[in-house]
Amino acid sequence: MRIVNWNIERRGPHTWQAASLASEIQSLDPDIVFLTEGHHHSLEALGGFTLDHPGYDATHKSDSERLVLLWSRSAWEPVALPEKLQASGGAVLGRTMVGHHPVHCMCICVPWHMCPTVKANGKVVPWAQHKAFLRELAPTLRELGDSPTPLIVAGDFNRRMPRRWGPIDAYDLLSDAFEGLNIITADTLQPENAATIDHVAITSSLGPVAVRSLSVIDPERQRPRSDHFGVLAELALVW
Repeated sequence: MRIVNWNIERRGPHTWQAASLASEIQSLDPDIVFLTEGHHHSLEALGGFTLDHPGYDATHKSDSERLVLLWSRSAWEPVALPEKLQASGGAVLGRTMVGHHPVHCMCICVPWHMCPTVKANGKVVPWAQHKAFLRELAPTLRELGDSPTPLIVAGDFNRRMPRRWGPIDAYDLLSDAFEGLNIITADTLQPENAATIDHVAITSSLGPVAVRSLSVIDPERQRPRSDHFGVLAELALVW
């Protein structure tokens, strides 16, 4: 199966940046797309089916904005997530079919380290919301990891892996939450030759065939269309 993971920097569906990103995603012919900082209609041109959630209310959003969005060729069966998890960051979970095989997909957006939700004496408490989300995420991923259905978790983790900077305790929470999953986007991705914060994690019933970066630069305008480059991953069932 082929998946795309991209943070599109809140670009509205009618902007040239969003049109460029949607066009490239469509050209890649994916089975599943994980979109963060998008809009409800971001992937409308692809047809198919979407499942999305507005996410936590950390900044002003338009009515159409969705912090996390899943797209599939096949219909989604929504799977409920704990309210505290969705209230602390961005998370949406669904079950879909790729060919004749069911797969659970979870799109997440971990709050950035200076998320303004938690304050003390009027000042933002760095990493507080980031860590709160990871604490809520861990038990859900453990439960999903025990399911016989393959699981893909992708989105904006707001952290390079392995750790490059930032507090060790926050990184430990990330590592703990994803214990037992294979994060196939760790280290440097080519051809971008850079580490990403937009990761793809899979359970042991899936294996990576190929993983590469997708350019942030629009090929015609030669201008950035997001502040994140994308990720393309080819996966195969291993059981």
